[in-house]
Amino acid sequence: MQTLPTTAPAVNAPRHIGFIADGNRRWATASGATVEQGFRQGAAVIHQVLAQCRSIGVQVVSVFLMSDRNFGRSEAEVEILADVLADLLETQTAAATGPIRVLSQLSGNYPVPGRLLAAIERAETSTADRQGMTVCLGIGYDGRADVRQAVARALTAADYDERVELPVGDYLSTCDLPDPDLIIRTSGERRLSGFLLYQAADATLHFDDRYWPEYTNEALDQALAEHAEQRRTFGR
Repeated sequence: MQTLPTTAPAVNAPRHIGFIADGNRRWATASGATVEQGFRQGAAVIHQVLAQCRSIGVQVVSVFLMSDRNFGRSEAEVEILADVLADLLETQTAAATGPIRVLSQLSGNYPVPGRLLAAIERAETSTADRQGMTVCLGIGYDGRADVRQAVARALTAADYDERVELPVGDYLSTCDLPDPDLIIRTSGERRLSGFLLYQAADATLHFDDRYWPEYTNEALDQALAEHAEQRRTFGR
């Protein structure tokens, strides 16, 4: 079981924030930049956001970077994105105060570049014993597959009694972490796209019309302020 950081959070700071970092390619098109430049600007914003979350005492940040289906894009684009993600992982391995965990349900249907696989292994191994903010990166993530495998494992692990709630949460990829309090999606899209489907049941959803490479510290401050105004009773 992972030990979460004990740093006192800022007032009303969520324990767990999720980001759907959407709009890198559209930003590139609108800015006259290349796709790679769009991805790299998006990676720079990820570093910025993670640093801000550490500074206010957030315990867990999850960022949806790439679904499993994204590996079905053109080979050239997958190679570019894999290189950007490998660089991001290497930089965050040096910067991270806590563990880096890669959330992935790659089925084997798509080939994954070797450099990216190696960067994932190094990041997770090198940071496993750090005690600060946990960073979960969705690379090849599929929320429905996450739930399916959790249900299968829960059924296998214990005798099923339909009168008792099946402990699905104990077998999710984020099983030892708090569920997200706030999920932020950029680019104007209003959907989760399969990100932390089970875990997001009680999360505040915040949608921002900016493309991810345009996201700023002030934008996050605004989302946090709006989240702090929410009255969450969890049905009580």
